[in-house]
Amino acid sequence: MNRDLCARRLSKVIGKENVCRLQSKLKYFLSFRNEYKTLTNVNGGGKKIVIFFIDGKTIHGGLSDRLRGLFSTYYYCLKEGIDFKVFWTYPFNLQDYLEPNKVNWLIEGKAISHNKNEVAFRFFNSYSLMNNNETSFLKIMNTKKHEIHVYSNITLHEEMYHIFFNDLFKPSKMLSDALQYNTDKIGGKYISVSFRFIGILGDFKDTYFRKELGAEEKEKYISKCLDVICRLKTKHPNVPKILVTSDSRVFLEKASSLAYVYIIPGTVVHMDGVNKNMEQNDLKVFLDMLMISKAECCYSYSYGKMFKGTKFAKTSALIGNRRFIGITE
Repeated sequence: MNRDLCARRLSKVIGKENVCRLQSKLKYFLSFRNEYKTLTNVNGGGKKIVIFFIDGKTIHGGLSDRLRGLFSTYYYCLKEGIDFKVFWTYPFNLQDYLEPNKVNWLIEGKAISHNKNEVAFRFFNSYSLMNNNETSFLKIMNTKKHEIHVYSNITLHEEMYHIFFNDLFKPSKMLSDALQYNTDKIGGKYISVSFRFIGILGDFKDTYFRKELGAEEKEKYISKCLDVICRLKTKHPNVPKILVTSDSRVFLEKASSLAYVYIIPGTVVHMDGVNKNMEQNDLKVFLDMLMISKAECCYSYSYGKMFKGTKFAKTSALIGNRRFIGITE
């Protein structure tokens, strides 16, 4: 039985909120209990803060998962009038790519408490059943303790993502320069389409596992995806370029043979499968996301064994307040 089915069955017995509380307690016991110590001194003064963590001490998911959890945590802080901070150090410092905009969310490690008496630990992931469950999420987040440490990838209020993103982020100079370069290269209006193969073409490692296809099946999948790009060009005759993003280098090479396709240079790897070559890996995923967020219309396509649960293109469209269309065959 997979974790999602197990959580859903358990929720019928003890309720969704209790499933979420149990999940958080288990994660703390299994992975985090040695990170905190019982100290008698407690910081009773100052304003309560919430810290969102991406530090490699658990699986966080890809960029979309991480931002969704960050946005849900920020929403809680807005609702409750609590200071919001981000400690994102894995496998890079977030501020290398996205700097604070209207909200100063930066915090140094030395300013973070590890005192059990003043820290509340919260863990939510997709198996917590908290997606779009605002009332329960807010209730579980509440605590009398001074500091709340949050690990999350759940979704709340997608319709506000463009507001959240603009509140929190602006591209760093490195990312801004790279965005300008690719915007100049693409040379005008464009639509985007994204493809998530997660390993079935044999050239990408993911935390999800898909068995690599045989040579004949690979060609079938590639052909179907190329056909989708051609259909979209026919549907949008007045848009000169199509931005194509994918986790498959093999597919991107095939797609680049179409004269109207634009591929952002670089190699994508999954953020939980660390390869800390900044320029080739982490920069490209931010470029893909922000370039999608500026497209005239954003598409995602899945077929057969391709990953239907991907939210990367949708998250990208949401932060740019763009139209998103998912195509499944």
